[in-house]
Amino acid sequence: MTRLGAVVIIGATIFLIACGGGASSDSGQSQQSKSSGDRQVGVEEFGMTDEQLVTSIERAESLIASCMAEAGFDYVPIDPVTFRGAMDALTSAPGLTDAEFVAQYGYGISTLPPTQAFGAGEENTRNYEQLSPPDQVAYKRNLWGDNVEATFVIMLENEDFSGAGGCTKKAIDQVFTDEQRKANYLNPFDAQVQQDSRMVDALKKWSGCMREAGYDYESPDDAEREVTDRLNALTKGADPRTLIGSDKDKLTQLQGLERAVAQADHDCFEKFVTDVEQQVERDISGRN
Repeated sequence: MTRLGAVVIIGATIFLIACGGGASSDSGQSQQSKSSGDRQVGVEEFGMTDEQLVTSIERAESLIASCMAEAGFDYVPIDPVTFRGAMDALTSAPGLTDAEFVAQYGYGISTLPPTQAFGAGEENTRNYEQLSPPDQVAYKRNLWGDNVEATFVIMLENEDFSGAGGCTKKAIDQVFTDEQRKANYLNPFDAQVQQDSRMVDALKKWSGCMREAGYDYESPDDAEREVTDRLNALTKGADPRTLIGSDKDKLTQLQGLERAVAQADHDCFEKFVTDVEQQVERDISGRN
């Protein structure tokens, strides 16, 4: 995952350009036992290897399709390549470098509008648009439950399934372990990286750099979490674009704060952490 990959994007849905992909007979419940014998440390989401991540996406998407069919709706499983491309697109913008993205969008938490009203792949979007308005409401409720912003793409990228509902939750419950579904889950690979003495020292320097810039955080996660918590408190689950009056003014202020904090974070991270983190990750994963 990228540095910005852990950001929870409120209201963001992803435009997926291809659909397909089949099911797999492997269950995520056996992922940890499978990986325990692997020499390679799983560096993907939830500590999975590349193969395990692809298998999990395929299986979950197949289960979602079956669940939606039982509810009377067509759903075409999203293939892993398209799915992973959508995950990568969560914290990027076409034509922008990471530095340019930070300058324009900060972390991309309060600053990025939804890319489209419905994000489950081009073919699913066409099927959805052909439904009557009541059936469209039912489709989204069956697919995502009460929280239509908690798409599988967003939750998997952010390693947080706490908002899951509908057929998506049913699939996640079958594919991912109890531990992976906990709200306070910490990727085992990320934990190893964070606990390395070199990273501990680097993050202390990052924290000192942030204090000099006027922000008191122990870790980058704390900085991102504060922006997310403030946005959630302000919107209370509503689309940020619907805010009016003083709430809209507060959103504008939050967006300014987010850009400022993210810029300081980016500069301090590049100065003290990036090179150290890359070396530690290479050492732990065994990848050059």
